[in-house]
Amino acid sequence: MKSRKIAGLLLLLVLLTVYPLGVMLLAVNILPDNRWVELLFYPVAGILWIFPAMKIIKWMQSGQE
Repeated sequence: MKSRKIAGLLLLLVLLTVYPLGVMLLAVNILPDNRWVELLFYPVAGILWIFPAMKIIKWMQSGQE
């Protein structure tokens, strides 16, 4: 059970490191230079990381009794 929590913690750390870098690269290389597109992109990108994080946390908690 502890190993599942440690693995989940490491997965969350990887997610919270890789995801922002990916969003940054996507924003710099693909987004047009338009404030309205950025106004939509950043809030959506800021919310989307929650879904994989929720799955990791549920997986971490599923081993408990």
